[in-house]
Amino acid sequence: MYPSKEARELAILLRISRELDIVGDVTATVESPSELLAWTLILHKPQVLAWRATHSGHRYIQVTAHRSKAPIRGHITAILHCERHPEFWEALSLASLNPGDRRELAPGTLSEGWAIMPLTPEASGQEAPPQPPQP
Repeated sequence: MYPSKEARELAILLRISRELDIVGDVTATVESPSELLAWTLILHKPQVLAWRATHSGHRYIQVTAHRSKAPIRGHITAILHCERHPEFWEALSLASLNPGDRRELAPGTLSEGWAIMPLTPEASGQEAPPQPPQP
């Protein structure tokens, strides 16, 4: 997925700026459970929330922390769209969460879920990728 024009613009401005001071809330969309776990480990006193959208039923996990010092003064949130990561959702025992529901999780729960994730496609019930022909 390509970033929007506005996201590319901001990325360029961040690269050419010597310092940054954001007053307000910041939300980042992460692509994988490992990225969400990294945010959880880096943020100070993170709160973790799993939730399902009321109408679509889509699954999300977000990590949020509040900061009152530069470079960001406000809430920082990283969010993972879990429709692409059903194994992670299941590893966190969230299958019973219904549309419109939310559940707070301990930050360590993400590490525990990541630890039991299947490492191979076969272990997750998916078909193995094709192998190159033998010489």
